[in-house]
Amino acid sequence: MQRRSINIYMDSYIAGVLFGDGTYNKSKSGAYYVWIDQHERNLSILDRVSKTLQADGYKIYRYKVPDNKHRVLTYSKKLFVEFSALRGDPVTHFKNLNKRNKMKFVSGFFDAEGTYTDRIVIYNSHLGLLKEVQNFLKTIGIFPAIYKFGKIFGLQLYKKEYVEIFKKNINSTKIASSELKNVAGC
Repeated sequence: MQRRSINIYMDSYIAGVLFGDGTYNKSKSGAYYVWIDQHERNLSILDRVSKTLQADGYKIYRYKVPDNKHRVLTYSKKLFVEFSALRGDPVTHFKNLNKRNKMKFVSGFFDAEGTYTDRIVIYNSHLGLLKEVQNFLKTIGIFPAIYKFGKIFGLQLYKKEYVEIFKKNINSTKIASSELKNVAGC
């Protein structure tokens, strides 16, 4: 059986967030839906996801779910099919992006799967994608290491200069929100 190639037109930030934390399903009644859940401390990420999806013409539904989480959901066969294709071959998708869209993808991927303290780490089980992100980051002067944490891998930026380059080039909602909280907490 030959697999059909599907073009992915979704916003690159959305692609990164969805690959990291997104879910998709087709109901028995034939409805196609895609959603992302985030803890309430990450509502700014859902704000950005909501605005981006709405700007792309999707009607979104936003509501609270268990465990102090919130959800952004959209019913869309188009987004379902594109997300399914992305999940099937994220490495090729990432490789085919231009530099600007790679930065947007990494931003979304980090917002979904990353942590920010004195270092930056992006956790994921897809080693191939993490290696491609690592290769891309090297092109902008960041040389991260990849470590294995059980079944999960972590792409880690531990040098202060790499963290600063990342913050300057990758428009992360998580980092911006964290820094705003730190300033407000002073």
